[in-house]
Amino acid sequence: MYQNQNAAPVNPLPHVLILLAVALGAAEPFLYLQKLGLLGGVSGLDGRSALLQDFFLPAGQLSWMLENGRFDGALLKRFVTYIFVDGSFTGTVFTLVFTLALGNIVARAFGTWRFLVLFFVPAVVGAVAYSLIAGAVSHNGALYGGMPGAYGLIGAFTWMMWAGVLRHPMGETSPFALIGFLVAFRVLLAPVFGWHWATTAEWGGFIMGFALSIVLVPGGWASLLRRLRKR
Repeated sequence: MYQNQNAAPVNPLPHVLILLAVALGAAEPFLYLQKLGLLGGVSGLDGRSALLQDFFLPAGQLSWMLENGRFDGALLKRFVTYIFVDGSFTGTVFTLVFTLALGNIVARAFGTWRFLVLFFVPAVVGAVAYSLIAGAVSHNGALYGGMPGAYGLIGAFTWMMWAGVLRHPMGETSPFALIGFLVAFRVLLAPVFGWHWATTAEWGGFIMGFALSIVLVPGGWASLLRRLRKR
C-alpha cells in the first residue's frame, strides 16, 4: 500500500478555525506581557479587569435598551465583543479546547461561512438570552468569554450525529450524551463555584447551533421531518 512519507502527522486545521482561535486567545499574551510590565502596565498587576470593562456584556443591557429606545453601536457591539475576553486564563483555555476540537469537524462539514454563522449567531443569541433572563431576575453580573459560541458548535456537532451525518457506535441517543455530560458537569461544580447565569447564554447557543444546522444543510429540514415521522 502506498504511503505518503511527506504527509503531515495530523490533519491541518481549516484556516478559518485557526483565525478564530487566534482571535479568541489574542488577549491572553497581551495580558501576560502587560502583567510583566512590558506593555505599559504595572509589573505584577493584572489588567484583565480593565480590559473586560471595554468588552463585557452587562446583565440586563438589552432590557435597558428596549426601555430607553437606545440601540447605538457602542451598546450593540457588546453582544459580540464579549466573546473575545474571558474572565480567566483557564476560561480562555476551555473555550479554545472546545472550539478547536468541535470546530475542526464542523468547519470541514459545513464550510467556511456556515462555520462562522454557527459560531457567531449562537453567541449573539446566547447573549440576548442571557441579557433578558439575567435582567428579569435582577442579576447584577456580566457576560464574557467565547463559550456560548463554542456551545453553538456543540449544537451543530450534536445535530450531525443525530441526523446521521456522523456515525456513532452507541446508537441514536448517544449524540445527546455530550450535552448531558456538560449539564451534569455544571450541576456538580455549582456547589463549589456557584451558579453563574452565563449558563443561559451557553444553552441558548447550543439550541441555536442545533437549529441553524437544520437550515444550513441542504435537505436538512426534510431529513428532520423524516426522522420525526419514523418516531
